[in-house]
Amino acid sequence: MRCGALRLRNFKNITTETILWGEGLNLLVGKNGAGKTNCLEALHLLLGWGPLGDRKDIASWGSAEKKTYVTGDFFGEEEAFLAVGIGGSTVVKYNGKRCSFPEVRSVAPSLAFLPSDMELLDGSPARRRSFLDRLCALLWPLYARRLVEFRRAVRHRIVLLRQGGNLVAISKAMAPLASWLWGARASAVSALAEGLAALPDLLPLPVRLAHVRGGAGRVKDPLEDWWESLEARREKERLCCSPLVGPHRDDLEVCCGDRSAASCLSRGQKRRASAALMIAAGRCVERRLRRSPILLLDEIASELDAAGREVTVETLRSTGWQVVATAAGEVVPDWPGLTLRVEGGAVLPCT
Repeated sequence: MRCGALRLRNFKNITTETILWGEGLNLLVGKNGAGKTNCLEALHLLLGWGPLGDRKDIASWGSAEKKTYVTGDFFGEEEAFLAVGIGGSTVVKYNGKRCSFPEVRSVAPSLAFLPSDMELLDGSPARRRSFLDRLCALLWPLYARRLVEFRRAVRHRIVLLRQGGNLVAISKAMAPLASWLWGARASAVSALAEGLAALPDLLPLPVRLAHVRGGAGRVKDPLEDWWESLEARREKERLCCSPLVGPHRDDLEVCCGDRSAASCLSRGQKRRASAALMIAAGRCVERRLRRSPILLLDEIASELDAAGREVTVETLRSTGWQVVATAAGEVVPDWPGLTLRVEGGAVLPCT
């Protein structure tokens, strides 16, 4: 899918009411604080992922109007009009009818690579779980709901552990959820590995991926693994009053040979590897949904040398997808797409 026009009303510091995008690569340039990331956030919100920060900070700064509206015209696999209104509540519409964020994500799938994703390789397991969760939410519409149900069960289990309560019923309720989530994540990681294998030029070194089940991994079958691992950690779980087994403790292992990628790659190489993971995720989405994803990339040139920037841009161009990226200045000498300048909230064509 592609966004042809993005319309904003009362959105942060953006004063331009309509932004027209190119079908391929789009680059927003400008000084820090000009509003480049705010443009990405508007798309991130409209495409079903919500705001990047606090919802109360979305309305134009200093404006008396309390409601914010973001709409967009999309084309490609189908023509669609998406709209989101944020005030006392959030209303999402697809072709004029109210819908949910998961429905929006299935119509116009998108993936975002933000500054926080720089820590994808050397950050905490929570960063990598979040990456997997976003991918799985696109691949399987039920995923987000089941993840919410499992997290609710984890909170209930914590209460029971602190109270010294009986865990039999909650363990039975969590078992099918944990098994299903583990299966979905394992399938996603397998598809990611296949996608990475097709990106040798972008990857600085060959990368191996593995899904690590949280507190588990004793047997292959996920349901059996849940029960065996739960029994093995039963006493320790009681002592620390914290659930030790389950998808909430999963990790995505990223290795170069026998070493962790975080320990053997430079900052620039980690950036390239993280970008490769994002593009591989996009290919998973394209195969599964039969729709081209839209990529949102903040600070695309950050920590990359000239060669790294060139190979990243060329890889993005070769996908044929729509990309909206930001940068403080020039990324490559001849950007192969549309360049827009952001100045004080105004989005202007580069001349």
